[in-house]
Amino acid sequence: MNRNELQEAISGINRDFISESDDFKAVSADFRKEKNRMKRTVIFMFCLAVMGAGLIGISKSGLLKGDLRTAENAYTTEQSDESSVTLPFAVIQTEPTAVSQNTIPDETLYYSKLVKNTQAPKLNGYDSSALALMDISAFDESMLQNACGIIEGEIIDLSTKQYEYATLSNKFAPNGRLNHKVSSVAYKIKIDRVFSGDFSVGDVVNVEDYNFICDSVISIKQGSHYVIPICKGDRAFYESDQIVSGATSLESCYYTLYKFHPQIERINGGYVVSSDWKTLITDECKSITMDIDKMEFPFSVAMYYVPENIFNDRIRLVIQN
Repeated sequence: MNRNELQEAISGINRDFISESDDFKAVSADFRKEKNRMKRTVIFMFCLAVMGAGLIGISKSGLLKGDLRTAENAYTTEQSDESSVTLPFAVIQTEPTAVSQNTIPDETLYYSKLVKNTQAPKLNGYDSSALALMDISAFDESMLQNACGIIEGEIIDLSTKQYEYATLSNKFAPNGRLNHKVSSVAYKIKIDRVFSGDFSVGDVVNVEDYNFICDSVISIKQGSHYVIPICKGDRAFYESDQIVSGATSLESCYYTLYKFHPQIERINGGYVVSSDWKTLITDECKSITMDIDKMEFPFSVAMYYVPENIFNDRIRLVIQN
């Protein structure tokens, strides 16, 4: 029934029955029954018309496409979008619980877009010239047996330490002395996660490296998050001769296990890992395009994006070995 037909039907009732309805005593019971029947018919037709118009509107809006599961899924998605909050660097248990599968992006992964900082740190007073004279061995996971622990955390401070001391030496004269001026790089790691070792989440560990590479890729940066294997030493300087004056030891007993490749960097959804971590990288991981214009300390290892779920599984294998 269209609008015009509906209006004519209602108008007809008004014309036929309005006068009788003023004097109920003059209207017979049969006549009132007929009148009520016609009213119910018109009201029923009016409801059908309204429902039809509503169904047409719903159909046009697309809500009738699919079944009840579609609407249920839409509600679930809306709920999850509001309640799901990702805290990429929240405190994690020492033994992490299982995490959901992380998807690997299809697009090209550029190093400069993934990591937080690609600038070499500026460390006034640190002298790295001695590195050129060192015979550096390639990293191997078997070196981890010398580590006292593997921790993940944020670099909250980075500074240079200066030391001056003298040692006994017969190099130039009997019972002579050699004067030394050395520098180190010290940094504080606020621990977010403990993979191994006698450490606790929330602790701040002071680490001091006698050798440090100031590089846009290899060196650690303040404010970034890393997984770092560290060792515990006796704080001694490298010189084996007896110290007779000046500083007697480094400030911290902790130092990084291997300083000559990029440390594992924590990013949103996963980790940036150098290819010399053989166990951590699987066929599911994706290579990273290195788009840094200048690298002060060239290295030959490739870099990979390792999703969080794969990293959590593989790091256990590394520790067990």
